[in-house]
Amino acid sequence: MASNLIDFFKDKSLLYAEDEMVSRALYEDYLNDYFNTIYVAKNGQEALNFYTEKKPDILILDINMPILSGLDVCKAVRKNDKDTKIILLSARTDKEALFEAIELGLTTYLEKPVKREQLRDALLKLSEELRQSSKILLRQTNEHSHIWDTHKRELFCNSNIISLTKKEKLLLELLVTTHHDKVTYQQIYDIVWFEDYNAENYSELSIKSLIKKLRSKLPPNMIKNAYGLGYYLV
Repeated sequence: MASNLIDFFKDKSLLYAEDEMVSRALYEDYLNDYFNTIYVAKNGQEALNFYTEKKPDILILDINMPILSGLDVCKAVRKNDKDTKIILLSARTDKEALFEAIELGLTTYLEKPVKREQLRDALLKLSEELRQSSKILLRQTNEHSHIWDTHKRELFCNSNIISLTKKEKLLLELLVTTHHDKVTYQQIYDIVWFEDYNAENYSELSIKSLIKKLRSKLPPNMIKNAYGLGYYLV
């Protein structure tokens, strides 16, 4: 189980904010086993600065910190960001603030002192939430569900993986990310052919050929042509 969690979180970034030096050192060391990228803050203002600059995937915040509390940081984050996962660390005496924080959409809260087993269980819950949120339903019919998994970078029809080439994956990611917006030929070239430094294999015909191949692996009429501009996903 631990190895699965380590594999899952290794490409995620974490902001950990704790004002108590001993606790901060202990849990930073523990969390380093799971995350390759950790930003550590000693107070709420530092935490908010890290969040603004680095946009980490996950926040673990002590509810009681100098300058800005963990609750204040949560409120600031949630003004424009409803998706970033947040775990709060609280003392028994923080109940009133904790009830207010729960309304802000926490993954969970942990009562201090936090045991490593509790933290691991919280990370397990978090991984399950992230796995679910990584699945984007592209098309649902009576018989088939086409789903793009942004974490695994795989396309599924029901529970079956549809094989995609590297360029097909890059193109589908681009179309999904810009959902309904038109993707120009130049954007497709910049993203899909970014590793082909000489671009010897690139032309407008190459894009049309790639679109045709991807269309054959998706439900009918999902990729639409915006005449003279590019393509968009329905």
